[in-house]
Amino acid sequence: MLYLKIVKNSGGTMRFIHTGDIHLGATPESKRPWAANRGDEIWNTLERLIKKIKIDPVDLLIIAGDMFHRQPLLRELKEVDYLFSTIPDTKVVLCAGNHDAIKKGSFYDGFKWSENVIFLGDKNIESVEIPELNTCVYGLSYHQTEIKDAMYDHVIVDRPDMINILVAHGGDEKHIPINRKKLAMSGFDYVAMGHIHKPEIDEKMKMAYSGSLEPIDMNDIGPRGYIYGEISKRGLELEFVPFAKRIYRELDFTVTPTATNLEIRHRLIDMIKEQGQDDMYKITFSGYRDPDFDIDVSDIEGVGNVVSVIDNTVPDYDFEELYAENKDNILGMYIKKFLDRESLTPLQRKTLYYGTKALMDAMEDRA
Repeated sequence: MLYLKIVKNSGGTMRFIHTGDIHLGATPESKRPWAANRGDEIWNTLERLIKKIKIDPVDLLIIAGDMFHRQPLLRELKEVDYLFSTIPDTKVVLCAGNHDAIKKGSFYDGFKWSENVIFLGDKNIESVEIPELNTCVYGLSYHQTEIKDAMYDHVIVDRPDMINILVAHGGDEKHIPINRKKLAMSGFDYVAMGHIHKPEIDEKMKMAYSGSLEPIDMNDIGPRGYIYGEISKRGLELEFVPFAKRIYRELDFTVTPTATNLEIRHRLIDMIKEQGQDDMYKITFSGYRDPDFDIDVSDIEGVGNVVSVIDNTVPDYDFEELYAENKDNILGMYIKKFLDRESLTPLQRKTLYYGTKALMDAMEDRA
């Protein structure tokens, strides 16, 4: 679990939840039958978060951009605003990111939010004071999908006596590059960042990426959720809280020369049951298999919520026999270089196996 504790405060703290990159409207893995409801699950997870806040209230909810996966429909904005209206004692601060940028005709323009909602909709950095929380929030919204200017580099807080929070969506060369050292000198007590889907807490700079609330594609490996924080002018405490309905996991499986497809299938089912049957898996096979054996990838995809299968196994060759059969061609010459050595390091052994497989595949293609 990601965790940062800079100063533990007692009294006078403001409690907040920082999330972002919710991507409402996305339909991850939509072509897979087991993922038919993934789009609904993203909405449901946002609703679960709001319900959690109703039960255990916080002072501030920060959504650091990309609440939607694309331009929101008017009815979708109304649905989200209704959810926010059910936590009237919590101030909600949000901005548009690169995915839901405020383009011409966007329903973000002119939308009337509930009284507890602060939408940082300007294309330039604006600030809004929340006197009851002794807090000032800063931020901007994307009005185009790419912003290459370092918009956050030169912002300075206006009220150093207040708790100052910057809501910043970006961090790569095409989406508002962020210089953390410069940003750390701007006087902010916390920088709530979005755009990068992997959660990260930067202890030194007092800033964090909440990561996506739900994983959006197979590159979003590992836990996803939100950041819970407590802040005052005397310090900051942050904790990453896993909250996603399901996550992507990488599963490494070592194959032996005696392995069969049924054995592999049964072992995978047990491994997935142990790690989490709701989760989504990228399976990578390694090791040595019988030269006459092939892993049945289509069968493997049926053992659970499998999004990719990578077969890095190599045949367990009898190199003496292979050399005898190929001593007059390039394959035989390649094998002989290794057989002439007294012993092989693990790396050399792997090179021998993979090189032999590549040469045999090439010879088969020419046949």
